[in-house]
Amino acid sequence: MTIAYSFNNWAGAADNFSPRMNEQVFREASKVTLAYIGSFIFTIGIQVVFKVKSVKNHQQLKKTGSKEKYDRYQDEIMIPVDRSVGNFMEWQGSFILLFWMNAYLRGQDIWVGWIYVAVRMLYPLLALAGGVSRKGAQPLIFLTTVPGYAVLSYYGYQIYKVLYQ
Repeated sequence: MTIAYSFNNWAGAADNFSPRMNEQVFREASKVTLAYIGSFIFTIGIQVVFKVKSVKNHQQLKKTGSKEKYDRYQDEIMIPVDRSVGNFMEWQGSFILLFWMNAYLRGQDIWVGWIYVAVRMLYPLLALAGGVSRKGAQPLIFLTTVPGYAVLSYYGYQIYKVLYQ
């Protein structure tokens, strides 16, 4: 089964409704989507690594006689990684819907999705570098959030123009 055959069966009436969503656009959008899924796995992987580190640190503290209970929500290591996963999940629906609506309705600017994938990859790294703390978001994290919001806004505006203008 070729991709062209699969795409034509899947898209069916798309040729009549959206001549812009051709196989090339579908392939490029699929690549961005796979990379986006990879960025989610990367973020979860970072969370797992730091959770293990956090638990080990707490176990070492217990060996010194500490009676303190483990609380991941107050742990300085876990705050930025948990926030990274939370932020990713908060925005994933908006990105995926806007991205694929753009691909289907416009068939262009798929490359803008790569910007979003890049900032999603950077978010946990900058969060750990001081962008997120117990005090909340710090200016460093805006290096990822502002471009991310710009991508979402761009796609939203382009879709709005197709639908209402």
